[in-house]
Amino acid sequence: MKKHNVLIIGGGIGGLALALALKKSGVPCAVYEAFDYKQGVGAGFNIAPNGMKVLGTLGVADKIIAKGSVVNDHWFRSVRGKVIAHMRNGKPGKYEQPGVSLSRAAVYEVLTEEIHAKGIEIHYNKRLRDMTDEGLRIVAHFEDGTSATGAVLMGADGLHSKVRELIFPDAPKPEFTGLIGVGGFVPADAVPHLSGSDQHSLTYIPGPEGFVGYTGAGEGQMMWWGNYPSEHPLDQNETGAVPAEGLRRRMLTRFCGYPSPVNELIAGTTRAFALNDMALESLPTWHSGKVLLIGDAAHAVSSSSGQGASLALEDALYLARLFRDVQEGYASVFAQFERARRPRVEKIIAEGKRRRERKKATSPLEVRVGEWMMRFFIGLFGERSLDKNYSYTVEF
Repeated sequence: MKKHNVLIIGGGIGGLALALALKKSGVPCAVYEAFDYKQGVGAGFNIAPNGMKVLGTLGVADKIIAKGSVVNDHWFRSVRGKVIAHMRNGKPGKYEQPGVSLSRAAVYEVLTEEIHAKGIEIHYNKRLRDMTDEGLRIVAHFEDGTSATGAVLMGADGLHSKVRELIFPDAPKPEFTGLIGVGGFVPADAVPHLSGSDQHSLTYIPGPEGFVGYTGAGEGQMMWWGNYPSEHPLDQNETGAVPAEGLRRRMLTRFCGYPSPVNELIAGTTRAFALNDMALESLPTWHSGKVLLIGDAAHAVSSSSGQGASLALEDALYLARLFRDVQEGYASVFAQFERARRPRVEKIIAEGKRRRERKKATSPLEVRVGEWMMRFFIGLFGERSLDKNYSYTVEF
């Protein structure tokens, strides 16, 4: 039976960042991940400047930048190919760190290498079965018959959290939002007429068949993604990594009228992904006894917010700081963590929900009204609309 001060259940971005932050705070910990570690898995995403600042504090921001594509601009285009609006992703240096787009696998690789370099234990194929509170300690029991014990346990195991299920069996379950997400990776040199700015911009195209976006993903890749409304979720065997050929065929049919390079990106897709957009109702509390939830396990944020990974990173660093500085014990740490983090998280959840609902507006009139609103509000507020999220800094 392994003994550590902090047991971290979940080896995703939030769990790995928490382990590194706790190490930096002098708090012993170990990570237990349900699945085997596999390179090259996972879709692409963007880490906003506020999340990159956390990675800077953890000493890995430069490695993330080297593997990804720095985002300098946001471009909003119509299905007719016209520019609706444009704004910079903050002036260089404004937020200390840039936003970066890359594959999830690249982030795992960087964080895992740092975990090993710091001598932090990480265990794979450790699927949580149950937990036992034994007074002065908590024991995690895994399906392979092994167990681990610690002073406290952190649930960083994502949207479908087993930790959340165990401590809050009556809590709301994740629900389908009515949006399907698709996307893929493409070698940049396989896309004709691609400009250098395309690789360093986030480009968004709302239209009658759904919402499409694309950007660079680093290491010679582009990535694209799409959302479209659906009454029914995909079956489980239709989600995750999916055959590229089938997804290419379906999405070329769906998005055939969208401007270049959308169809070129779809046609060149070598790795494809599909998912159901899911939402989790707000939990009354994020902690119970010796157990605390962080990241998507506590507050799943719509992918439309663009802040899911960054919020998990913020959670990790903020929590580690409390473990370092608060002397009153774990109950005080948990209470202070939730009190400080919940208002920010819930604002971003609400913002993501509004964006998600706008993606369901696909009638010609709704699309044109949406274009007008983008042009008006981005023209009015511009980069200032980014400040409330990007300027946030977890002091450490």
